[in-house]
Amino acid sequence: MTDGRTATIHHSVLADELQQEIVSGAYNVGERFPTEADLQERFGVGRYTVRKALKVLTERGMIARKRKSGSVVTSTKPLSQYIHSLRDIRGLTEFGRSTDLAIKQQGFVVLEKTDQDTGGRYYRLAGLRRRKADNMPLCWSEILIAEAYADIRNQGTGDDSPIYEKILEKYELKLGYVEQSVSAIPLNPAMRDLLEAGEEVAALMVERKYFEAGGTVFERSRNIYPGMRYVMTNVFRER
Repeated sequence: MTDGRTATIHHSVLADELQQEIVSGAYNVGERFPTEADLQERFGVGRYTVRKALKVLTERGMIARKRKSGSVVTSTKPLSQYIHSLRDIRGLTEFGRSTDLAIKQQGFVVLEKTDQDTGGRYYRLAGLRRRKADNMPLCWSEILIAEAYADIRNQGTGDDSPIYEKILEKYELKLGYVEQSVSAIPLNPAMRDLLEAGEEVAALMVERKYFEAGGTVFERSRNIYPGMRYVMTNVFRER
């Protein structure tokens, strides 16, 4: 990214670039970090984007922010945890933009119909997901696309938007809602080695179903994280 760039920059991309600068030694621990105004001018972005990027760096444990005194570098390495903040559906979009998925398995699968699930035929993409910022293995990720929309896998858009957004756009669907469940499962030795999880024996499995406005599931996802590597924060407001 070039200084003074005026094109729109997503805050997660800005956070990753600033993190890389800290990791590479551009700033030392204890050194004052550039101000919001400095970063706005340098990257040609708004105050909101800068604040969101600095919030990400704070959550990663790399800077500490104090009112009226700016930010200070606190670490040259990010926390090993991935903190996923879900305030609305946009939190899912940020997850896709801040990680890379290397596909290792793909093909059609059939899910059995049960009293709790409609089942059906899906195209499954599965592989290792890494954080873009430091290439750290984050989770084993599976995406299942309903057969009616399976050809979306061949669409090369050249961007990093999540598959569910591409489906909505291509097939002119409207997102109804996303159903999420989180459960604790054992972390088997093969998965532990793949995720470079050391001696961890437990994992968190996060499963999601994406429903279009008519109530039909058009995509599913399943992510398996080493137990100590993932933190999810949610915000609940009274209606």
